[in-house]
Amino acid sequence: MTAPRIPDATFNAYVDGRLNARAERETKAILDKDPAGSARAANWRRQAESLRAALNPVADEPLPLSILLKLRASTAKSRWHGAEWLIGMAFALGLCCGVALGAWLAHASL
Repeated sequence: MTAPRIPDATFNAYVDGRLNARAERETKAILDKDPAGSARAANWRRQAESLRAALNPVADEPLPLSILLKLRASTAKSRWHGAEWLIGMAFALGLCCGVALGAWLAHASL
C-alpha cells in the first residue's frame, strides 16, 4: 500500500512550518508512513535552514537609496491627485449657482 500523495503546496508549507496544527498533524502522519517522503522533508528543511543562514545578512541590509526613491516614485498616486483645482472649481460653480438661485428667488418674491 502506498502512502497518500501530499500536494506540493502542502508539502512546502509543512517544510516551512506554515501549516495549521491539524494539517501539520495529518501531513506528519502521512510522512511517518513514507520514509522517502520523510527523508525528503528533512532534506528540504536542512536546505532551507542553510539558505536562511547564508542569506540573512543580506536580507538585513538596508535598501539602497536609489531603490527607495524608485519605489516611492512608482507608488500609485491617489485617484484625485492633481485634481484639487477641479474640486475647487466645482465648489465655486456650486456656490455661484446657489447665490444666483437665491437672488432670482428673492427677486421673484418681490
